[in-house]
Amino acid sequence: MATLSVTGPAAAASRPKLPVSVLIVTDVVEDAQQTMPAALWRRIVVDYVGARSSTAEDGTALPESDRCRAAHALYAVFASFERAPRLPGLAQEPDRAYALARFTVRNCVTGLVSPAKTVRLQSDPLSDADRGDFEPNAERTWDRSVRADLARDPLLLAAVARVVSIDGGVVLLESGGGFSISQVLRDFADGDAHTHPPIELVVLDVGGKYVRASVTGAGTPRVGDYVEAAPPAPAPAKK
Repeated sequence: MATLSVTGPAAAASRPKLPVSVLIVTDVVEDAQQTMPAALWRRIVVDYVGARSSTAEDGTALPESDRCRAAHALYAVFASFERAPRLPGLAQEPDRAYALARFTVRNCVTGLVSPAKTVRLQSDPLSDADRGDFEPNAERTWDRSVRADLARDPLLLAAVARVVSIDGGVVLLESGGGFSISQVLRDFADGDAHTHPPIELVVLDVGGKYVRASVTGAGTPRVGDYVEAAPPAPAPAKK
């Protein structure tokens, strides 16, 4: 399955938002709550996921498939933040704090859960005041540095597009990138992320965030439908 991956802080800032709906649950572990306010972590995660539409809430676990489908979400993301101990033998600056961010993604259509992704985070240098009381200066301590660390290690979601218009047998898609000319696609779910029999499309051209594709399979796409890269055809059996 194709994936969208943009690395580096500048790339993250310019990355098109994914045209999908994502249910995001964030958690700041108890030992880190004086370091990272829940509202700040939630904002950072929403920006990191980069979805056009997202619902973010506090919680302690990845939503089950029924919960994310009820939210009409294509993906669910659970993101936790916890303090990281200083590790013997690992180069660490004495004037900085360290943390771990953990991300788990569920595909709400298939129910499949990706392996947890862990990103090690490092704060900006701490002032004397920060060392004693992180919370009043949490944005100064963590906001810039966490965003920079996450931008260098992007969260990978499948390349997904939405149908924005249909003219005869030509479908105009809006995407976050990841598609190429002559690529085979499949329209697999309606605008509420309810699956239907796949409708095959082929990419005609790509221009910025828009993709033109022709319908080559049975069925009729509808505006708002979700489209993704079709899985590769199985290799022929050896005789």
